[in-house]
Amino acid sequence: MIRYRTLRRLLASLLLASSLMGAAPAAFAANAEQTEDVKKLLEQYHLSKPSDDSLNEGAIQGMVQSLGDPYTEYFSDDQWKQFQNYLEQTYVGVGIVSVRDEGRLYVQDVVPNGPAAKAGILPGDAIASVDGQDVRTATLDKLNGLISGKEGTTVRIVVVRGGKTHAFALTRHSVQLPAASSRLLRGGVGYLSLTAFRSDAADKFKAELDKLDAKGIRSLIVDLRDNGGGYVEQARLIAENFVSDGVLAHMTDRDGKDNPIELRGTTKPYPVYLLVNGNTASASELLSGALQDYGVAKLIGAPTYGKGVVQQIVEVPSGGVLKVTIEEYYTPSGHKVDHKGLMPDYPVEGEAMQLLAAIRQAGGKPAAMTAGKGSVVIDGIRTASASSFVVRNGVPFVDLKLAAAFAGGSVRYEAATKTIAVDVGGRTNRIPASDAGLYVRNGVSAVDVRLLAKWTPGLTWSTSDGLLRLNAA
Repeated sequence: MIRYRTLRRLLASLLLASSLMGAAPAAFAANAEQTEDVKKLLEQYHLSKPSDDSLNEGAIQGMVQSLGDPYTEYFSDDQWKQFQNYLEQTYVGVGIVSVRDEGRLYVQDVVPNGPAAKAGILPGDAIASVDGQDVRTATLDKLNGLISGKEGTTVRIVVVRGGKTHAFALTRHSVQLPAASSRLLRGGVGYLSLTAFRSDAADKFKAELDKLDAKGIRSLIVDLRDNGGGYVEQARLIAENFVSDGVLAHMTDRDGKDNPIELRGTTKPYPVYLLVNGNTASASELLSGALQDYGVAKLIGAPTYGKGVVQQIVEVPSGGVLKVTIEEYYTPSGHKVDHKGLMPDYPVEGEAMQLLAAIRQAGGKPAAMTAGKGSVVIDGIRTASASSFVVRNGVPFVDLKLAAAFAGGSVRYEAATKTIAVDVGGRTNRIPASDAGLYVRNGVSAVDVRLLAKWTPGLTWSTSDGLLRLNAA
């Protein structure tokens, strides 16, 4: 979000100058005439020669900042267009999501139908250079700075895949992230990812849900992790896929009046599980709170962000747009969300671990997992994950907790015997913490994949091109 110099900073400077002169600043209430007089004097005398426009902008931002509300903002017309693009998940670029793993930069994912996808760049490609600059050890910020640019311009990206170098000349275009996508998992579990509550979110969600329903799913996982919200109306329409009669939330205005958002929808015959994390916010919390309160869904993951207020967009007659907080919302049962968030029914840390837990809770059984190059892919669902496995002396070691979760087990440390117990397949396998079958790095334990296969009936594994693949029976 773009930040601007505010009147508060200007006032702080004036107060500092007064204190240096030995004068204690007196509290006062400025009227419109005084504000205009100060603006003219600053234009006339200040060393920086401030313009009328800059001081007017500073005054507006000062009024907004004085509210102490991070969600109330003033946008100029150009800034409003940028914010709308943010809401609609549209940006200018080539459609690459990058990640750093084991000291290298990789393509973690590509945006469908974006320039990179159309040219043939693939997830897992190691990024070697951008416009001739070596980026193998570059930061993500530097990489993104090199790749970004004006629409219609060209950027040359060189990647390494399978030991071979591939060069791509990509033209930067407007790219829109997919709002919703779905996948049928083993055991009749439907997985539906929703990335934002933009203006077409409900339609996109319903289209993917209908696809899954047509396949006869037995349970549903809705992934709302990192979904920062959007339009309240879209949350209402999505909730009506699961709640026949109720409210999405209770909206309390500045006078304390409750304005509930009513739901008149339908229900589903299967259980629903919502994946949430610390970036699940706003409209995502509206939806999650309602489905949790009505017993329609269980929340899996980490506590949500805690944005329990709603903004309205108001056009400023003289130009620009004001996004202003007008209501605070509470869940159907009256739970406060603002600055509190929602608590998951099943707390789980880590993206891949959360997904595995959701699949198990939904009655499914993960079939395949691929780890490495900045990602963990579980049954075709890709998540960012660094250092998920490492090769030592030619032997792959995989993150112990991740491996156990994939196998349907759990891990605990037994301090009395200084051993690690891995419960999997109905058996407890104990291994000394100093055993050669374990490798500890940065406080994270990894296990020799051969031990994991020995403990887990039907588990097979293979490695190739820097990836570790696990398959369950």
